[in-house]
Amino acid sequence: MAKKSPTDEWSKFLIPIQTPVSLGDQVYNNLLEAILSQQIKPGQHLVEQPLADQLSVSRISIREAIRRLAQDGLVEIIPTRGSYVVNLTSTDVEEIYRLRTSLECIAVEHIISQYQPGMLDVFDDILDDMRDIERHEDRFHGAAVDNHFHRTLMHLSGLKRTIQIWEQMSNQITLVIFNVSNYYPTITGFTERHSPLLDLIRNGDAPNATRYLKEHIQEGSQHILKAMLQII
Repeated sequence: MAKKSPTDEWSKFLIPIQTPVSLGDQVYNNLLEAILSQQIKPGQHLVEQPLADQLSVSRISIREAIRRLAQDGLVEIIPTRGSYVVNLTSTDVEEIYRLRTSLECIAVEHIISQYQPGMLDVFDDILDDMRDIERHEDRFHGAAVDNHFHRTLMHLSGLKRTIQIWEQMSNQITLVIFNVSNYYPTITGFTERHSPLLDLIRNGDAPNATRYLKEHIQEGSQHILKAMLQII
């Protein structure tokens, strides 16, 4: 029986690139989506030529996308062996969440110092999405909306360097959350765990806002670590 080619599996979810516009970004985004959705799984070997064939691009384009994914912390490039999707450990998660806590607290303090009425209106639609996710117990999409909430918070601060560092970790956080989403406890109260932070920001209460945020992120990391134990 002929050995199954990686292309046979990848053809199910990798779509050939149709246009040369922003080719590098298209290749990167295609692979990123496949990794975050676990269509390309942790530990899987990323072989350049089959990927290039499937996406109808050059190996150079694939190599550049893999390099960007490595910068994001989603791919490990091992000399003489190749490139592999990372399999984040509990130690990795603890480190990522400690850094995330520090960065988001910096952002919240800055938002409060620059706060103007209406600044948080952008969160209205996000909270509506959270309520809808609660009604449907949609853990998988809940991970994406949670990430959107915190990304919006970061970008609202306008702190370019802080945002840049946070973004480098963001995809790692998303990868972990997607991997364990089915093992999460009920997401009832999803909205209520986020809205108090916005109230504290509106009230200009920096000490309690950062305290609440630290507890919120720590609670999330503990859920993830417990869920990771169920997968092992």
